[in-house]
Amino acid sequence: MSLNAGHTGIVVQDLERMTRFYIEVLGLTETRRMTREGRPLDQLLGLERVKLDVVFLGTPDRPAAIELLKYVRHPDAVVQRYPNTHGVNHVHFISDNLDPIVARLTGAGIESVGGPVDWFDTWSRVLYTRDPEQNLVEITEIPPGEPMPYVSTK
Repeated sequence: MSLNAGHTGIVVQDLERMTRFYIEVLGLTETRRMTREGRPLDQLLGLERVKLDVVFLGTPDRPAAIELLKYVRHPDAVVQRYPNTHGVNHVHFISDNLDPIVARLTGAGIESVGGPVDWFDTWSRVLYTRDPEQNLVEITEIPPGEPMPYVSTK
């Protein structure tokens, strides 16, 4: 049996604004866009007449790392999440240089929740910020000359 990591799904209220943030500020690439509706989706979600607009965003090594989901039918209220909130907590990206990302965040008027801070080990610096819909985003910087962590060498 083989098991690999897939994508992280984020339910959004403003699909275009969120897509722009992940592309223009964080540097991801849009890899696929679609609308989904129909019986299999209704059965999977336990809802009726679901209609979803979906955008997949990725990095060179994970072309579908993020799935943005806009419920055209069945929208829900925004829930404020904090670093210590139970459940799915944040999405994590790894960079070899945090400075350009910090500059784009600053240019977009987005403040960090914390950082960038020098880190204990594994990373040289770590930053927590929020996307336009207040989801937590962690961005870590690998030390110069170090290999990308979590990448299989098999």
